[in-house]
Amino acid sequence: MEKVNYIIQLNEAFDRFNKDHRIKQGHITLYLAFFQKWNREFFKKTITINREWIMEKAKFKSKTTYHSYLKDLNDWNYLRYCPSYHPAKGSKVQMSIFFSSDGQKLANSVPEPGQNLVPYYKHKTIENLNKLARPKNELVVLNFFKENNWPAMEGKKFYAYYEARDWGLSRGLKIKNWKTAASKFVEKGIKIKEEVTRPNSGQQDNLRKYDQRDKDYGIPL
Repeated sequence: MEKVNYIIQLNEAFDRFNKDHRIKQGHITLYLAFFQKWNREFFKKTITINREWIMEKAKFKSKTTYHSYLKDLNDWNYLRYCPSYHPAKGSKVQMSIFFSSDGQKLANSVPEPGQNLVPYYKHKTIENLNKLARPKNELVVLNFFKENNWPAMEGKKFYAYYEARDWGLSRGLKIKNWKTAASKFVEKGIKIKEEVTRPNSGQQDNLRKYDQRDKDYGIPL
């Protein structure tokens, strides 16, 4: 738990808002939502957040607006945001501390780099990598299969197979590029079909030998 005085910290935040010409009402309501969560967790150094809960408290209905204002608060050093792209893990936030519990103003209120939080400027890079790791939905996969003239049924099978395995996470083998995995999936399917439809050489040899045997049609059946 950090040494944070509720009243002093909040008063300083409002004072900074008043002096910051960039601040809009949305920034303030979003900050207060994070502050409420921070207070409930006794001013922990890092808090895990739920986007839906924060949006509800901040009176936001648009995810785009939420992320836009959150980016501003991060860039302007009111907090440091670390997004999570895993559905079972929440994103993390470190709130900037303006005053300590004894009322002493802190020279550097922004969390220091290297505290296991990802700077916001890296978010897009991480986001793009995650888009390659797993498709947005089944429709994206089917469109990709259609572009490559692959059967739609194979696309459904591919999506169902990897979706059930959380795209490799359930086995510790995370998919780096789902399109590459799709290509290998189709190639493997074609190879299996070829092996199934290919005549068995051993059976053909036996049939050929049987046909070449001397037959005595004079023997009664």
